[in-house]
Amino acid sequence: MRLKVADIVFDVSCDIPMETLYLERPCSAFYSNENPDVFIRGHYSSLPDFTPKDQDKVFNSNIFWNVYRIDGRTVFILKTPSSFQPPHCTAVFDDRFRRGDVYYRKSHFDEMGISLLPHPLAFPIFHLLMISLLSKGYGVLLHACGINDNGIGYLFTGSSSHGKTTMARLWEDEAVVLNDERIVLRQNNGQLWIYGTPWHGEYDKISPDGVPLHRVFFLRHGREDAVQQPKSLSAAAMLLAHSFMPLWEPDGMQFFLDFCARISEIVPCYELDFMPRKAVVDFIRCVK
Repeated sequence: MRLKVADIVFDVSCDIPMETLYLERPCSAFYSNENPDVFIRGHYSSLPDFTPKDQDKVFNSNIFWNVYRIDGRTVFILKTPSSFQPPHCTAVFDDRFRRGDVYYRKSHFDEMGISLLPHPLAFPIFHLLMISLLSKGYGVLLHACGINDNGIGYLFTGSSSHGKTTMARLWEDEAVVLNDERIVLRQNNGQLWIYGTPWHGEYDKISPDGVPLHRVFFLRHGREDAVQQPKSLSAAAMLLAHSFMPLWEPDGMQFFLDFCARISEIVPCYELDFMPRKAVVDFIRCVK
């Protein structure tokens, strides 16, 4: 199976029949037959025979996954939160995140009575892989809604409840909604582009397409539709606040910080107060 996200093609194979795995429905929109850039192999019997040491740990999510650096490779280890059970998934990637092996402990799912096993790129592995891969000089993953308005790209970013899904629904009859929750931002032939991803919020009519980015809007609910342009440094800080940082990749973090600063200098950024009504669509189109 091959999946294409943000012009990156992932070749996915495994050691059991693919039809016995569960693949989230949105991923089907991202199927591809193009030449792969990243190779992922799934394994479904047991986990690799190694025990990570405390000194190998480079990041603790405080949820259900940790990151280790072992022999030059990045290792994500997943376990059930608030459980004394051993880990049920280990994902091992090379230093450029171009090749990886994802191991699942099948007995864990048998004990839980789960018949369809996770896909090698089930959440959060695919999500973590994309954040890591983008940090190698490609782009960033943003907590945002993306719109393709006949070749004009709008990015709407904000925290939960700030209106990303509302904005997607307001645009659905006017333009192509790339995603209401997760958007990849990359540089493409000297121009910034936004791309849809499989990881959506409440709005599931997503698109794998990409479009050049023309405007960035930081969402706020208001009593009327209005915009104001923040200073460049403020815009960069707001982008950082709504991005998924590669905190386990020191070099990647430096690229990430530089990239977000560059976005705020290249693309017009606005703070947008808006009312949840159709009129805001034409209002946004008139913002220069």
